[in-house]
Amino acid sequence: MNILIIGKNSYIGNHIDQWLTNNGHQVKQLDAVSENWKQYDYSNFDTIVHVAGIVHRPNCKDWNLYKSVNTEMPISIATKAKSQGVKQYIFISTMGVYAACKRLNGFIIDKETPLSTDDSCYYSRSKILAEKGLNEIQENTFNVAIVRPPSVYGKGCKGGYITGFKSIASKLPIIPKAYEKGIQSFIYIDNLCECIRLIIEKRMSGIFCPQDDEIPNANRLLEVICNGIGKKYRSSSFLGSCLKLISFLPIVKKAYGGISYSRELSQISEFNYIVVPFSEGMKLTVTK
Repeated sequence: MNILIIGKNSYIGNHIDQWLTNNGHQVKQLDAVSENWKQYDYSNFDTIVHVAGIVHRPNCKDWNLYKSVNTEMPISIATKAKSQGVKQYIFISTMGVYAACKRLNGFIIDKETPLSTDDSCYYSRSKILAEKGLNEIQENTFNVAIVRPPSVYGKGCKGGYITGFKSIASKLPIIPKAYEKGIQSFIYIDNLCECIRLIIEKRMSGIFCPQDDEIPNANRLLEVICNGIGKKYRSSSFLGSCLKLISFLPIVKKAYGGISYSRELSQISEFNYIVVPFSEGMKLTVTK
């Protein structure tokens, strides 16, 4: 198939490009920084995968910027692509669209979890509006797939989450063992790419919430990272009890809190997108 990725040279976009190319597809990427997408001819493509967007920026207070890039752009491209005969549009959204937050005892997102109504979070608000607009133009001849991945990780992936845990694992001789119910969803980049490939090849539409085969808590994550960097993992329940005395500190919730998808929500009938187990993917990510 001929596939176009909107968002040139992004981490996720480049990996999807390579994954699809290795599986026999013809792939091109389009830069979304300039306004070339407005005049672009989409008629030669079967599927468009939209990965471009502005991620959550705490210091950015410009709602119009979020709306322009994360909402108006994908809807405009999809509308034009539909009129030019494109059959499928895949939009990479985020787990952050749900009305959910990290909790020390975990927060599990399931089919009953509503979308966020917090207008102060421009990132999630802009993604929700984009999803709504894309779903409104879906027809039998134009499939729209919304993919809401959790934290994506892999070798070279930017972002401080795994980097921070790697630093903790390498520096602390003993890890405080606590909050084992605070599980956190992740997805390894290869698993996300495989999910995208199968959605394309099966011409699927709808909402997809992929995650790895394992949903770890902070201690399990640190254990796997220790194994990956060649360090012996040692934990202490006593230190965990001490940690609970300062659970009011934001850093404790950030490190040990969790938010995850239910297994039912992340399962996709008819196919399995897990090509790399969590423990292996994390090891590949943290090793030099």
